Amino acid sequence: EDINNILNSGEVPALFAQDEKERMMSDIRPYCEKMGLQITKDVLYATFINRVRDNLHIILCMSPVGEAFRSRCRQFPSLINCCTIDWYMEWPAEALNSVSQRFLSSVNLGTEEVGSAVAAMCVDIHISVTETSDRFFQELRRKFYTTPKSYLDLINLYMSLLAEKREELGTARDRLLNGLFKLDQTNQVVAEMKVELGALQPVLEQKAAATEVLLVQVAKDKVDAAIVEEKVSEEEAIATAQAKVTETIAADAKADLQEAMPAMENAVKALDSLNKGDITEVKGFPKPPPLVQMTMEAVCILLGEKPDWDTAKKLLSDANFLKNLYDYDKDNIPDTALKKLKKYIDNPEYLPDMVQRQSKAAMSLCMWTRAMDVYSRVAKVVGPKREALAEAEASLAATMAQLKEKQDQLQAVQDNVAALEASLEQAKTDQKDLADTAVLTEKRLGRAEKLTSGLADEQVRWKDTADQLGRQTDLLVGDVFLSAACISYFGAFTGAYRDQLVSKWVARCKEVDIPVSDDCTLRGTLASPVEVREWNIWGLPTDNVSIDNGILVTRGKRWPLMIDPQNQANSWIKAMEMKNVLKVIKLTDSNYLRTLESSIRIGNPVLVEDIGEALDPALEPILQKAIFTQNGRTLIRLGDTDVDYDPNFKFYLTTKLPNPHYLPEVCIKVTIINFTVTIKGLEDQLLGDVVRKERPDLEEAKDRLVVSISNDKKQLKDLEDKILKLLKESEGNILDDEVLINTLNNSKLTSGMISGRVKEAEETERSINETRETYRPAATRGSILYFVVADLALIGPMYQYSLTFFMKLFNTCIDNSDKSDHLEQRLKNLMDFTTQFMFNNVCRGLFEEHKLLFSFLLCTSILRACDTIGSREWNVFLRGSPLTFEPGEKAVDWLSDSQWKNVKYLETSLQSSLEGFTEGMKEASDDFRQWAESEFPFETALPGGWQEKVSPFIKLAMVKVFKEEKAVASAQQYVGVELGSAFTEAPPWTLDDVFPDTNSRTPIIFILSTGADPTAMLQRFATKKGWTPGERLHICSLGQGQGPVAEALVASGQKSGDWVCLQNCHLAKSWMLSLEKLVETMGQSSTPVHDDFRLWLSSMPAEVFPVMVLQNGIKLTNEPPKGVRANMKRTFNDISDEQWESCSKPQPYKKLMYALATFHAIIQERRKFG
Repeated sequence: EDINNILNSGEVPALFAQDEKERMMSDIRPYCEKMGLQITKDVLYATFINRVRDNLHIILCMSPVGEAFRSRCRQFPSLINCCTIDWYMEWPAEALNSVSQRFLSSVNLGTEEVGSAVAAMCVDIHISVTETSDRFFQELRRKFYTTPKSYLDLINLYMSLLAEKREELGTARDRLLNGLFKLDQTNQVVAEMKVELGALQPVLEQKAAATEVLLVQVAKDKVDAAIVEEKVSEEEAIATAQAKVTETIAADAKADLQEAMPAMENAVKALDSLNKGDITEVKGFPKPPPLVQMTMEAVCILLGEKPDWDTAKKLLSDANFLKNLYDYDKDNIPDTALKKLKKYIDNPEYLPDMVQRQSKAAMSLCMWTRAMDVYSRVAKVVGPKREALAEAEASLAATMAQLKEKQDQLQAVQDNVAALEASLEQAKTDQKDLADTAVLTEKRLGRAEKLTSGLADEQVRWKDTADQLGRQTDLLVGDVFLSAACISYFGAFTGAYRDQLVSKWVARCKEVDIPVSDDCTLRGTLASPVEVREWNIWGLPTDNVSIDNGILVTRGKRWPLMIDPQNQANSWIKAMEMKNVLKVIKLTDSNYLRTLESSIRIGNPVLVEDIGEALDPALEPILQKAIFTQNGRTLIRLGDTDVDYDPNFKFYLTTKLPNPHYLPEVCIKVTIINFTVTIKGLEDQLLGDVVRKERPDLEEAKDRLVVSISNDKKQLKDLEDKILKLLKESEGNILDDEVLINTLNNSKLTSGMISGRVKEAEETERSINETRETYRPAATRGSILYFVVADLALIGPMYQYSLTFFMKLFNTCIDNSDKSDHLEQRLKNLMDFTTQFMFNNVCRGLFEEHKLLFSFLLCTSILRACDTIGSREWNVFLRGSPLTFEPGEKAVDWLSDSQWKNVKYLETSLQSSLEGFTEGMKEASDDFRQWAESEFPFETALPGGWQEKVSPFIKLAMVKVFKEEKAVASAQQYVGVELGSAFTEAPPWTLDDVFPDTNSRTPIIFILSTGADPTAMLQRFATKKGWTPGERLHICSLGQGQGPVAEALVASGQKSGDWVCLQNCHLAKSWMLSLEKLVETMGQSSTPVHDDFRLWLSSMPAEVFPVMVLQNGIKLTNEPPKGVRANMKRTFNDISDEQWESCSKPQPYKKLMYALATFHAIIQERRKFG
């Protein structure tokens, strides 16, 4: 509305508040004044609006697909009148090729020719998918859009996947080649070591002989050395004794001298304390004091001078006086001097203390003289001792010289012995080194034997794997390209369309010389066996379509939106992401955005269930992955909030809509993946159910083995990675690393044990599978039945059946069908009972006009599965002759041109059965005309012997060609022939028959037709059961404002066990979402529901009725049956025995009732003719 106003007038009424409006007019005033305009509020605002119209440019991007564009154009005519429409058509092939060439120019694709071929192939793939999408819609009424976004995604995904797979395969191949190199290197080293070990033996023997010679020589020289050492020891003893005597003499002399030394030291200290002043003081005495006189005379005597004062003064005047005292030869004092000195020494007054009183300097000299006297007296005693000491030292020196000579001789001998011992030690060391080398070599050879024998099988396998990886790398350009195409375009298609596309793409790649594998598959290129097994354990079906879907979910660049009417993807995602704390939400949850926000922040995966055909705009940033970085934080904006984005966050969407129509704006944001169950996938699941019931021991063993094999193979892969990692990280000679060898050996032993276990388990699994396969016919029949039932949704919107509901019925059939000890008979009983049970249960929810179609589809599907009806026969029956077929000249003139064309095409297409048919018809023209114009042509035998030549189905096709108006009746007769009369007419039902199948959590749905109202029937049944209408049966006719009333009744009934009937649901379109939530909540085990509670619903066929409610509910139609007999049976089924017998005149009453029932049935049948 706002945009429409801007386009139309430039103004959005009431957009601005008054203060904003005033501010705008204030801002534009200068412009108005400059332009000379009158300044009024109206002029200012008008000028502002005009400038908006002139300067504001609006670009609207809309998809023309869907109702939204049409309704906007109708409601807002300015979108047409005030806009220039630029309609973008599909990109032409030239544009597509230009884009792919531009993007791929930077990618190394080998040669320029291959690069150009890949770019052109991108165009071919996009166009082929567009064409297939059109055919997909025409044949299955499923809509899927290919957009330029898909094309760009293909190219970008191809570039990223190619780089990723090149690195992955390169790394894997390098690891294997490195392991092979290490093993080859080890083998080379082993060969060299064997040669070295052979050469070491003679060298070891030679070294041993040389060592023996050295041992003898060393022993001899040691004996000689011992003799010399003994003599030297004797002389050393003598010398030691002499040395001790000498030391005694020296110590004695030293002790005597030690007595004189303190006096000498004191004298020297006293001399040291003298200075020139002291000498001058002594010299300056004109008449010295007596003790000073005495001191100087003593000094003169020792110095050999005349002992008088004059001489003393001369000595004192000598500059070298003190030096002469210091240098005095105290060891050679003349005896005459000592005799003269004695009288002074003996004088009691001639003491230092006494002299000090007269002169301090004289005291020092006194001390010196007395010290000289003491020393001389000691020296006289020490002198002889010194002479004795000198003699002793001389004798000791001679002895020591002789000892030194002997010691030198001994040293020479010892050096010789040491040299020989060193040579011997070196020889021993060399011998030991050689022996150690031999032992190490033998150990290495032993380890090498362990390594090479232990990894011999691995070596062969690694080489094959490396070669295989090399070949895969060579074909990577094409294989990854097709895988990227599959991920970008496959999602919405069913298995058959996918196979057709891949076959076409592979053939085209080979035509243009793009290297590609012959058996290129998405699974083979992008999924590992270990990963696939884990998916299967988590509940993903094992068929190829489901595995490819798993790859699309995990490898696609956009978040997956899974079309999941059978809840297969939902269950798989929940099991796979359980360990990552999966959050499950619905867009109808009040707090789903808060859950999303917290999950994005902490990295929890999120599953959004039950998505409709339109997505909430609030999800836009998540779907677009609109992630940005701010201040080092990775953020995404949700609403008005910036949320921290954890890279571990994953986003899954599922819808239960079986055939949703997603517009292009949705297709470009998500990867749409069709998870509708496949025939093979469902067959495997049903086989599991059959075997689990019939042979529970087998199924339990099978389940255990699947998990066991998966875990063991994963462990084997981990062990191989560990072995290759250890080999890669090993340094130096690998054979010296005993820990590494032991680790490798232990890993290999473990690997061998696991491989044996896996092999044994796989053998057991094969044996179990062979036994299980004997039950497959029953599973095949169940799968066929389900897909026939599921296809009913294409006929009417109310014919929705969930896989869960179907499997519940299937398991009921397994339990209730007749048992037999003979497997073939048991399987026949099970298949017959299942077919009849499903037919009866489904028919009670079908309108009469669709029951024959259902039985015919049931019949033909069973026969097509066992090839009784070929695919060519089926296609001819459905489609007839193409427009381009030329039948040639008519063989008979009673056929119209179109009939003749179809007859001839029938003969041409089915030559194996109808060869020569037109010639035979020409020969027996009248007979064939009579047959074609008969009342019941299918029951009438074909003329000319053709009755025995053709199958019943081809005969039915012939009836359709010759007498098309008889085709419907003939189809009913054909079903009777092939399946039996029980399938030509649906049995009537009563609520007594249906009620045992109901429960408190499953709604019962009456599908209404014009004029049919089951209310009275329900009230009678409720009364019969004790649920009195108005008291325990509460009826609410839905309409405006009745939603809360209905919810209150249901809530009350769930507590009390009353029945609730909600009539005319088709009239409460806006309340259908509430009904869906109500039924969903009712079905949850956490919701307390009284066992007696029943919810009855009635509705005309309507698109708005919730699919989930239909899929899980018990559907009933209340319509007059087709055919007089069926009508009469319905009437009589409603009459109880009590009613028949209640009349007082039973015979007339019964006749009247019969006549009335017959009249009623005939009138009902005449209605169809108006």
